[in-house]
Parts: sequence; structure tokens; C-alpha cells
Amino acid sequence: MSKIIGIDNLIDETFNQNFADVGKALYPIQKEVIKSVLNGKNSLALMPTGSGKSMCYWVAGKALKGVTVVIFPLTALMDEQAQKLKNHGCAVFTLHSGINTREQFGELVDLYNQDRVPDFIFLSPERLATDGLVEFVLQSIHEKIKLIVIDEAHCISQWGLDFRPFYKEIPYFIRNIFGSDKSPTILGLTATLNPKDRVQICSDFDIKGENIKQSEMLLRPGIDIKIIKVADEDNKDEQFWALLEKHRKEKILVYVDRRRGKRSTEELSAEAVNRKFKAAFFHGDLTVDEKTDVINRFKRGDLMAVFATNAFGMGIDIPDIRGVVHYLLPESTEQYYQQIGRVGRDGKPSWAVLYFSDKNVDVRKTHFIEKSFPGEDDIQKAFRILTDNAVGHKTVNYFDEGEETQSAYHYLVRSKVITPICKAIQSLDSFEIQKNKVLPEFDAYRSASKLGLLLTVARKTGKREEDVVRDIYCWLAERKLKATRAPGKCLVVNSLAKEIPQGLMEEILLDVNTKKQYRTGNFNEFVDLLNRFTNSSDFHQAIGEYLGIDRFTSKKIHQSLSGDWVRSKSEVIIANLLFERGIPFRYEETLRSPDGATRLPDFTITWKKKTYYWEHLGMLDVESYEREWQAKRKWYEKNFANQLITTEESSTLSENANALIKKYFK
Repeated sequence: MSKIIGIDNLIDETFNQNFADVGKALYPIQKEVIKSVLNGKNSLALMPTGSGKSMCYWVAGKALKGVTVVIFPLTALMDEQAQKLKNHGCAVFTLHSGINTREQFGELVDLYNQDRVPDFIFLSPERLATDGLVEFVLQSIHEKIKLIVIDEAHCISQWGLDFRPFYKEIPYFIRNIFGSDKSPTILGLTATLNPKDRVQICSDFDIKGENIKQSEMLLRPGIDIKIIKVADEDNKDEQFWALLEKHRKEKILVYVDRRRGKRSTEELSAEAVNRKFKAAFFHGDLTVDEKTDVINRFKRGDLMAVFATNAFGMGIDIPDIRGVVHYLLPESTEQYYQQIGRVGRDGKPSWAVLYFSDKNVDVRKTHFIEKSFPGEDDIQKAFRILTDNAVGHKTVNYFDEGEETQSAYHYLVRSKVITPICKAIQSLDSFEIQKNKVLPEFDAYRSASKLGLLLTVARKTGKREEDVVRDIYCWLAERKLKATRAPGKCLVVNSLAKEIPQGLMEEILLDVNTKKQYRTGNFNEFVDLLNRFTNSSDFHQAIGEYLGIDRFTSKKIHQSLSGDWVRSKSEVIIANLLFERGIPFRYEETLRSPDGATRLPDFTITWKKKTYYWEHLGMLDVESYEREWQAKRKWYEKNFANQLITTEESSTLSENANALIKKYFK
């Protein structure tokens, strides 16, 4: 017990010393997550959008007094997270393509020599899977790394819509960094995750069921949802522009999963500007600086409407977005709920409208889902590009290849017809020896190839590519070499065949088809949900059931000042009065009588060594409710005499509750 108390004190002290200006205190769910991490348990935190997931690793990372590595999916937002931490006095190192290469090299070298060891390091899954220098440097300081955070952990699942292939490389990355040593604690964070994806993620990262920490209320019932089925695109446009005009003075995010062309983010944004809206577009082809500029202008209110693909979403925290419009259908219930979670983070009323037609459903299946998976011709073409249809080692410039080749690459690697060897550098000609340094080994490498090509150097010197690359990284880190320009990063792979055996191709296509069917099935479930829409409350409930939230829990749709979710506005009044007067309570805590029967009192309050059970009676005018209450009242009288407090629904509830509080809890 002393260990738990000690951790509680450590959590409070860390929060108060570093992050007290964010809020008065941590929420109970945040403390649960942090406590699990500080106890050394790999953990998964499921918390609704806008509920403070980042604070969990901020506090845990500082309390562990080491380096926290944060794997973050969107480079445009790393700087935002980094700046927030810097504002709280934390040392932060970010690694993404928008930062000058020379500057990043310098920081990595400083980190290797421990001239400056940050509290937090941010990098993307793609960076950790392809950058050998980052891996080399982190290996050198692995004893200082105490926590690895995987933000937006739903991207890990190979089944889920948001699957990013390199997220699956994270376990290998961790193994490469720590070898046989004990790896640091791992914390996954996400807002939505269906039960199947949850099982897979827990398997990938050895997370036990008891270390899944889930908010009591994962849903956002305060968002007023409308689902509108339209006859055609002209009808949609008419309704859409009327909606935007009605909400002209509010910040609105419009999701359109099409970058260019007719009715795309760019075209609709241009039309909005033509209609005198302060609007802009946002998609994956923008540079990091361009994305950051749109986000910052939206925050300031210089923009009031942003037309975006799903590149705008995860991790973006703009509290006063009032509405989200889906001009085109998302592909799953999870994606939809993630995206509408952008609104109302300031606690004020917010709304979401989705338009769809039968044609939209067909286009999503045939043009988006179907075309996002490689066919046999795509896989054969990718194999030819990656291997030249020859056995042996090849270099792969992953990010220079087209989307079809990138997609096929991961299927080929999983089939083991291509085996990754190391994260490497295409050529040695971007390095030179530092002044006043002598490095005959590097001279020998350079003399082995006029162009400095890695594969040629390795072949002629009789060394493995990974050994040559490791030497280069070591000399860079020890400041014996310097980079004259950004070196071309690549992956060295070993091709095990001149062509894909037919049986293996069939296995690959089966793998592709299985994932395609799962993704199509998720989309069909979502469309079925849309077609059954009746009202906002029931829609939230249905989404909760899909995400594995039981219907009893999902009916808690009102949040009190204490952070507790309750079932009615009247219970909010009571909970707020208790909280404001400093009277601790537990909402719907199971109460068991000596004969084993159980009840769920609305509020359980322990005060001066006596426990009371407060029941609010909201529907006494309903005959069945009245009968149930009389039976429950007798149960209290028999088992917990003189411990029952009751209030009834009335216009004077606040005054009545106040009088009871004064009577029982002076």
C-alpha cells in the first residue's frame, strides 16, 4: 500500500511542479493511466477526444526522470506538442522532414555525446522505420529511455482503417534499440478502438487486460449529430452551402477525402472564398510549413472554414471548432467518431452533419477502398522495381516510390520473398572527414567506389552493408565525419528470388483480400448505421455498442464538474453541489447487502466515518418506477437503516439538495 501512496504523491507533485497552469488537478482516469505506467506496466489508454490524453505521458515522462520517446503520426503537429512542453520548461527534440537536416544531425550528435539529453523526443513511425542514424543514437542512450509512447495507437492495427504500415515496425524498432535488455514501459493512447483491433494491439505490445485503462465515458454525447441522405450531388450542394451560410460566424471543419478535381478540398475551398468565407484547404500534399500555417490561422480565427482530407484530425487541438461537416463519407465508424471529436473541446454546444447518397457509397467502395489495395499486377511491378528481378542485396528508396509500390512492399516483406537488412545511406559521397582528423578507414571506403555507392563499397571491401553504415554513423556521432549535404536514406533489402513463386503470390493475394474484405465490412456496417439513424442520442449509443461500450454505461451522457459522467441533468446538479462543497462521492458504486443482493445508489458518500446512499427519484409519476422504488426503499430500510438520502424531481431541486447537504454534511 505504501508504494501506491508514494506514487500518488509523486504524480501530484509532478503535476503541480510542471503543469499546474493547465488545470486544477488531474482527472481520475489520467491518474489511473499514469499510475499504471509508473508501476512499470505496459498500458493502453482509451480516452475520448479532448480529454487530456497528452497529459498522461507529460506527467509520467517527467515523473520517470528520463527520456520519453513519443511516436506521433502527424509531423505538422509535433511542433505544436513540442512547443507546449517547452512552455512548461521541458527539453524537447523533434525529428521530422520540416526541420533542417544539418540542424537535426547536430542535435543527434549532441544526443549521442550526451551534451544535451531531452525530456521528450518526437518522431514519426516512418522515421523510426527508415532512419538508421536515429536508431544508432537511441541505442547509445537506451539506458536513459524510460517510456515509449504510441500516440493514436489505433493506427497500429493492420485491420483498422487508419493502419499505417510502419506502425507495425515499432516492436522491431524497440527490439533493435534495447536488444535483450529490458525495454522501457510502453503506453498506447487512442480515442476509438474496436474490440478486434484492441486484441491485436495488446498482443503486439504485451499489454495485459488489467492494464487497459478506459474512460468511463468514451462517447461525446454533447455533439448534436445529423445524418442527411441526399438524392444527388446538386441536392447536397444546395443543402451544404445553406448550412455553411447559417453557421458563417462559427469555426467549421469540412471533411472531403479528395484533394483535387471536382468537389475536392481545393475546389470547395475556392468556392467558399468566392462566397466571402474565410476559408482554406488542408491535405497531405501540403508542406509541413503550409499545414502549420493553416492550423495556426484556424486557431486564431483568421480562417473560419477549413476543407480537409483525413490528414486533418489526429492530435489537432483547437477548442472552439463548433461544427464538423462530412461532405463525403468516411470509411468506418471509428474514423467518423475520431473526426467529429474535433468539435466542442471547450465544452460549449457543438454539432456534426454528414451528407451521403447511394452514389457516394458506391464511389467510396470502388474508387477509395478497392483502389487502395494492390492487385497482382501491382505486386509484380513492385517486385520488379524493388529487386530488378534478381537475387541479392538491393537498395530501396522507399519514399521515392509510388503509392502502389509502397503498399506492395509491405506485403512482399511479410511474405519473406524480400527481407530487410538494414536502414542505410545510399551513398558515402555526402560525407567528408572533419578538419584536423585522420580517418584511413573512411578513405578506404571511398576509394572502393568512385560514386561512394554503399552496395559497391560493401562488396569490394568484403564487409556487410550494416557494418559499413554503422561505421559511418559512429564516425558522425564522434565528430570525425561531417555531412556536406543531406544523405539519401534507403533500406537495404535481400531479394530471395528472381520472381515471385506462384504459390507465394496466391498467399499474398489472399492476405490482400482478407484485409480488403475486413475494411469493406467495416464500411458496410457504418453505412447500415447511417441508414438506421433516427436521432443524435440513439446514434451515439449505437456507436458506443460498436466500440464495445455496454449500453448501460453509454447512457451516462452528462458530465459534472468533478469529471464524473452521470445519467441526468438533475444528477449533475447534485454532483456539482457536492463537488463545490468539497464532499467526496462515488457515482453508482455497487452496494451489496448481507444476503448478496446488489443495488447501484446514485451517490455513495462517506462522511465522518459514516456512509450515506443518496438516491434521486426522477420518475415517481410512472407506475412501474414507483413500484420498483418502494421495493428498493424497503431494501435500504432493512439493510442500511438511517443511511438513505433522497431527492425528488422538482423545480426547487437545487435548494432541496443544498438543505440536505447542510443537514448531513456540516
